[in-house]
Amino acid sequence: MTTPVRRRAERRAALLDERRAERRRTHSVEHQIAERRNDRLRKGAFALVVTVVLVVGGYLAFGDFLGQRDATTTAGAISVQASMAGFTPGDVQVAAGERVSLDFWTQDSSAHLERGVHALVSDELGIYGELPGADGIADSRISIEFTAPSEPGRYDIYCDTCCGGRENPTMHGAIVVVA
Repeated sequence: MTTPVRRRAERRAALLDERRAERRRTHSVEHQIAERRNDRLRKGAFALVVTVVLVVGGYLAFGDFLGQRDATTTAGAISVQASMAGFTPGDVQVAAGERVSLDFWTQDSSAHLERGVHALVSDELGIYGELPGADGIADSRISIEFTAPSEPGRYDIYCDTCCGGRENPTMHGAIVVVA
């Protein structure tokens, strides 16, 4: 019969043999090559995930600055985008006395807008148009038509429904009437 001390010594010797074999295996050239390859694959996958997250996040955060994605819906209309960043373009140039059609559009969700709308207002030109938010659709659009004054000049336009209203310098633009 073997004593408990001897069994313990045999187990310890077997464990040491296993550890030596594992150390020899992990120090082998093949193992090191495999470890480097796996490390490169992990780093590459991480870089890919980070890149995808940054690209998607950037698109979502700055998509409004990329410009209009669809053509205007009215022939000859001037496209004016409303976003939380303001109007694009900021200045709309028109000829004196001409009939003007603005294709006023947004991709902002109504949840982000006061009363769920953007507005395009010009007290001097008698323009007031409310544009509902683009909920569940690519963009929301309305057509605003007016006759440009015969007097050349710069006429203020602003949004009075969100972002602080008329006092907000971001939500201003101009209709520039040229002779």
